[in-house]
Amino acid sequence: MQIIFPSILGYEVIARDAVAALARRCGISSERVEDVKTALCEACTNAIEHGNRLDPRRKVQVVCAVDEQRFVIEVRDEGGLLPMLPRKPIHWSLDQRTSLRGMGLMLIVTLTDEVSVVADPNDGTRIRLVFYRDPAGNGASVSQ
Repeated sequence: MQIIFPSILGYEVIARDAVAALARRCGISSERVEDVKTALCEACTNAIEHGNRLDPRRKVQVVCAVDEQRFVIEVRDEGGLLPMLPRKPIHWSLDQRTSLRGMGLMLIVTLTDEVSVVADPNDGTRIRLVFYRDPAGNGASVSQ
């Protein structure tokens, strides 16, 4: 499945709902679908705000692929900025934060089984979110 939309905040909700429907159809549990929705919205929002710098002429592309083991979502922007991914496990204290801004990557890393990011100044940034279809999974990893 592929969805392309302009870099306008709010359009990520359309992608979220479509991807959630696909995840449910693929047998992803309701609890895990909520993780998919949250991680995807954060990745799309980052693509809109940071990658495409809120330029509605630039597009965000969401591509989903499913195999026997994994549900994979790739979010692509046209900007080329490489976000810094925190490593798992993450121990964040909400008590020490004055703002919830900047927590998107923490949520993405926490909610997914694998995350990878590739940035190319000419081709934009691609963040790949992997969710294991088997709840037991094979462990989690982060690569950059």
